[in-house]
Amino acid sequence: MKMSIIVRTGTKLISPFLVVYSFYLMIFGHLNPGGGFQAGVMLASGVVLLIIAHGHRWIEESFKPQAVQLLEGISALSIVILAILGLGFGGFFLNFIPGGDFGNLLSGGIVPFFNVLVGLEVGGAFTFLFYILLRWVESD
Repeated sequence: MKMSIIVRTGTKLISPFLVVYSFYLMIFGHLNPGGGFQAGVMLASGVVLLIIAHGHRWIEESFKPQAVQLLEGISALSIVILAILGLGFGGFFLNFIPGGDFGNLLSGGIVPFFNVLVGLEVGGAFTFLFYILLRWVESD
């Protein structure tokens, strides 16, 4: 079921801003309130808004469930690899990249990388979960 033209146009306008702001939170999450989880939820909510407004068949052409599942899997594997890399330097999830000046983007070491990976993992997981729930509702 499609929503009205106002809802569809509004979601087309709002969703890009949600996605851009979620990437901002992923990258700068160690400097400001926020981080990977909040950014991932915001990323998924942009896609879910489009699904609700336009129907999942229209959105699945752009965001295929297999691609979302692959993104989630690669992100989870990368988080594990990042954790194991820290073991090689002396501790699980050890911050092995030297930090720069306090307050700069590169001052967090591995934290910005971890935030991006967590954001992609959470965003992919919530989007894929929504796809599964939609298929379950359609089957009834």
